[in-house]
Amino acid sequence: GTQRWGSGDFNAPDEATCLSFLDRAILEGGINLIDTAEQYPIPSTRAKPEGDTERIIGRWLAQDKARRQQVVIASKITGGQNVNAKNIIADCEGSLRRLGTDYLDIYNLHWPARYSPQSNWG
Repeated sequence: GTQRWGSGDFNAPDEATCLSFLDRAILEGGINLIDTAEQYPIPSTRAKPEGDTERIIGRWLAQDKARRQQVVIASKITGGQNVNAKNIIADCEGSLRRLGTDYLDIYNLHWPARYSPQSNWG
């Protein structure tokens, strides 16, 4: 996953490192799934706000338009009380803009009940 890519954490990978991860994994290694979310990076800061991970991936995709056809992109809306038809559409459109693509292959609900007790996890 890409949760910490470009985050404000002291040892998180910077954009150049993230781009090299994508080159190595996808262009050289045959990996084809990019898992991200509208909320990433975690932790975010004012200088590195939520959505920046998708922007990094979008800049990588923009380097060669053929790259979009090589990957499966999975993104997510952060769950909770905010999940309704209006916000699903708005958040998905935001992800599409940041990624620079007109479609997502997979769109998931992220952390629908994040703070539920682990004893309820089955």
